[in-house]
Amino acid sequence: MAFDLTGKKVLITGGTAGIGLATAKRFINNGAEVIISGRRDNGADIAQSIGARFIRADMAKDDDIRQLFKQAKQQLNGLNVVINNAGIGGGYSTITESTMDEFDNTFQINTRAAYHVLQQACQHIEDGGNIINTASVSGMEGEGNASIYCATKAVLINFTKTAAIELAARKVRVNSVSPGPIKSEIWEDEEDPTDWCKVMIPLARMGEADEAAAPFHFLAADDSSYITGTNIVVDGGYMAGPSLQSETLI
Repeated sequence: MAFDLTGKKVLITGGTAGIGLATAKRFINNGAEVIISGRRDNGADIAQSIGARFIRADMAKDDDIRQLFKQAKQQLNGLNVVINNAGIGGGYSTITESTMDEFDNTFQINTRAAYHVLQQACQHIEDGGNIINTASVSGMEGEGNASIYCATKAVLINFTKTAAIELAARKVRVNSVSPGPIKSEIWEDEEDPTDWCKVMIPLARMGEADEAAAPFHFLAADDSSYITGTNIVVDGGYMAGPSLQSETLI
């Protein structure tokens, strides 16, 4: 069966909601054993509802990350795939108006913690395994009022390339996925993006979480065995250029 994940032992950080949860569901439906992590009090219930296991971990705490990998490897009796997905929005202000607290808080999770997860994944994953980082199209362009968030995701794309080179001798593949606007909790406090999507995205809509999960599925499967060090964009055509509907604004 194409893209079969039977027997894959998987850890997904930030797996209790959004893209992480959709990825966990997809992996389980295709034969993988999955542990999801997060900070939610109901994380164990979420995991049980989809047939996964749950380990509570705060990405802001180094010891939580170390213990997460130790416990995941013990519970699964190995580790084949790590989805480095935990992240936050933030830093959405101009360079002039942003604060160093905004900078530190956003980089703490999206860059420092993601790097620590990547470091632990390198140490614990089995030869021939897969590490997949969740980046963003925001890391591939400049965005007004979002310099901090964009920078964190650009760094993660670069981490991906370096790790792919360093782990190639062990046949461990490292890739990243860069979603565009995807329906998830990260948009809860934002204005309705529907009109913006119609103008700026050729497919004229936001993506669904399962659509964003699909590239993770592909990259984790043995079918993608010659792909490493790359960044797959799933954005409805956003990075290709604005929708033809935007011409009505000119």
